[in-house]
Amino acid sequence: MAKFILVKFSLIAEITDADALREAALKKFDAADSTSDDYPDTADWHASEEGQEERRQVATQDRDALSQFVDPAKASGLLDGVPGVKAVILGSSVGELEGTTQDEVRDAWANREGITWWPEARDAELARQHREGIT
Repeated sequence: MAKFILVKFSLIAEITDADALREAALKKFDAADSTSDDYPDTADWHASEEGQEERRQVATQDRDALSQFVDPAKASGLLDGVPGVKAVILGSSVGELEGTTQDEVRDAWANREGITWWPEARDAELARQHREGIT
């Protein structure tokens, strides 16, 4: 039986130059191949109200601008070299999770963290039903 342990790292990004961050984030946002169910074509998505609202958020909100660069799995390394940002490692924690399979452990993690969308992420049919308003 496998034992799973959650290792959690925390990171704070100190915004040292918000203008540089937002400018770089807008360039990255504009170059991204973003799509959605309603706008499967990148150009259509960027021109859509949804795309324009996200662009406004990137242009005005530090968190949304920084999100253009951060991959949660590689957050610390990805912040190196991002214009206008200095990574400050906050700390880490280790906590045991119950379960004997990866799915059980992920469910325990999602439950502990209060992640309500997790069941949909694991179940494509449940996600489809939610999108279509069935559940």
